[in-house]
Amino acid sequence: MMKQNQFEALFSGSFDTFKVFYNLTPQETGCNVPTSPKKIWQILHHLIVWQDYQLIQLQGTGGEVEINEQLSWSEEEQCDSQEKLDKTVSKFYNQLECIREEISLFNLQDPDLQKKLKIAQNLSVHLSFHIGEIILMRRMTGSYPLHQMQEFLN
Repeated sequence: MMKQNQFEALFSGSFDTFKVFYNLTPQETGCNVPTSPKKIWQILHHLIVWQDYQLIQLQGTGGEVEINEQLSWSEEEQCDSQEKLDKTVSKFYNQLECIREEISLFNLQDPDLQKKLKIAQNLSVHLSFHIGEIILMRRMTGSYPLHQMQEFLN
């Protein structure tokens, strides 16, 4: 039987970003990887829009409104300043903290618990997919380590 405090443990590593935005520069956000349909900046923007939507769903304040995924993709392909990039990455990480906070509030007595667990699972899978894309793009351009991952992640 699931205990109240086990939800945080269940999702403890689910929102790890593996330092994907560590030392990212505005130039790298628009890096050209020939086979990639999107740039890092566009993926980051998409993640923020998606996570905003899912947070609203987790908090139960958004009703049954659906997101238009097409509109979550920015046409802007590259960030134009380090300050803007830092603010955007900070917003992204703040969202992850809010998601963790919402998960910590999950309650076995909540009639919407199953829906919330599914949202948390979808958030995790969606994030993993796009973080993997960005890591691959950064590796292909030489700005993310291919080896010594433990050292890098510590």
